[in-house]
Amino acid sequence: MIGLDYLPWPWGEDVLAGLFTVIAFAQGSRRRRAIAWASQHSTRRPWRLALAACAFRGRWVARSALVGVRRPDDLRRRVLIQGEEHLTPTSTGTILLGFHLGPPGVDVALRIMGHRLAWLGGARTSRAWWRDAWLDLRDPRENLCPPRSHRFWPGYLYRARRILLEGGTVFTMADDWAWRGREALPMQVTGGALFIMQGWLALWRQTNARVIPVLTHLAGRVQIIAVHPPLVQAGADGTAWPEVLSAMLKAHVERFPEQGPNLLFPATADVP
Repeated sequence: MIGLDYLPWPWGEDVLAGLFTVIAFAQGSRRRRAIAWASQHSTRRPWRLALAACAFRGRWVARSALVGVRRPDDLRRRVLIQGEEHLTPTSTGTILLGFHLGPPGVDVALRIMGHRLAWLGGARTSRAWWRDAWLDLRDPRENLCPPRSHRFWPGYLYRARRILLEGGTVFTMADDWAWRGREALPMQVTGGALFIMQGWLALWRQTNARVIPVLTHLAGRVQIIAVHPPLVQAGADGTAWPEVLSAMLKAHVERFPEQGPNLLFPATADVP
């Protein structure tokens, strides 16, 4: 990864995409799993879809580590936001819900595009992240990153609650296992299931914030970020969100089946 980071973007990303594809298809068990998974998507040729999914897994790793990305401006030129009007701040605060579908780093992309928010999730491990060019994005007040563990610490949740009560915005992953301890709601999509952790609902109940789902995908080299209408409005009872979210995720996976690496190779060791 360090060596590939010296290459100009997107060379390192393309190399990882190729490596992940070769490794997956060189191992019989992974190759069979990929083909079986791809066969569940009747609208695509299994071999072609399996190859695309393995390649995307390599791109996901590269983008997570910001391989070859030198400055925030390098990302800004390759991000497009749809539904940006839903990001207008409100007095009640906003919880943005991300998912392990599509490329990573949606919170970073939104901040680069000028939207102020706090990240409640895992710490960044990218070598690029610690370059001076990224200093403004490393503000500890906007990165509520607990030490590597399987849970969010109460102190970080308290800080997230304060931000929401003050009308701010918090971005967190709805299917992050750091929410462990709360009941997981499995949502079946073609080729697997997404386990939605309901810990974020506690933040919503305590702050009366609106909850907005954010989905993303790659269109060529450009990351498209789709900001949807509120899943849970401030003051609502929140009973309808599972049905709405399930339909939204199913439609997204049907459009971009190759961009869900955790559906193809789920982290089964983390399933409670």
